[in-house]
Amino acid sequence: MTPIPFKDLRGPILIVAPHPDDDVLSSGGVIQKAIRTGKPVHIVYLTNGDANTDSIRNFLHAPSIPASFRRLGRIRHLEALRAEAFLGVSSKRLYFFGFPDAHSLPIAKSTNENQVFRSPFTLWDRARYSFSFNRNAPYTRKTAISLFTEILKKVKPKTIIVNRADDTNPDHRAARIFLMDALRRTRMKPLILSYLIHFPKWPSFKGRFVPPVRLNTRNVRALSLSALEQRKNLHAFRLHRSQFHAHDRILRLIRKKEIFWLG
Repeated sequence: MTPIPFKDLRGPILIVAPHPDDDVLSSGGVIQKAIRTGKPVHIVYLTNGDANTDSIRNFLHAPSIPASFRRLGRIRHLEALRAEAFLGVSSKRLYFFGFPDAHSLPIAKSTNENQVFRSPFTLWDRARYSFSFNRNAPYTRKTAISLFTEILKKVKPKTIIVNRADDTNPDHRAARIFLMDALRRTRMKPLILSYLIHFPKWPSFKGRFVPPVRLNTRNVRALSLSALEQRKNLHAFRLHRSQFHAHDRILRLIRKKEIFWLG
């Protein structure tokens, strides 16, 4: 893997997190280095991760009803605030769109940009959380692209960090679709670094921390982290207490290198 010097990541830096905690898992080291060197960091959360039934059952010990999912969404919002405060990012630079967890890909793929979708978990058809970036924004493709466009114009990022298109999580795929559609509507040409969270057998339990074989291409870049940065990443992730059940494979993403793909 080719090392990427942090100085090559110009600020402002915009990180796209489909769910709270994806920012820490993918880019916690980037965040720490940026804060330390004075580069502004902004983070967009597409969803509040409120459809996690494992958290409803094992963390809230609650029934799987709309009120429980809405409660989880508020909890995960607070967890994201705490984790990013620990890493040094102001809450004023965190943007929660409140789109439906586990149900954003149908919106991204809709051929009718004005079609309104409803979350089968919260039963909301719009961003009803009080902390939503645009409260009561309807769950439509047009709205999502408009929200991303607004953030792009507000932040004017020189570097954007977003998940790969082939991440197997539907919300991750949706987040990238919305972002890239919005980016095409601007004249911005930021450096784009793509990360990977969900992919078969990734990361492996054994051996070196390297990309999946078929994704190990020439555009892979690795950002080295110090032991302290690794420890802070792990602590930041553990502040997402509702995700205590996270699979060991996911926790292996918090390593001495953060892996990205150019573009």
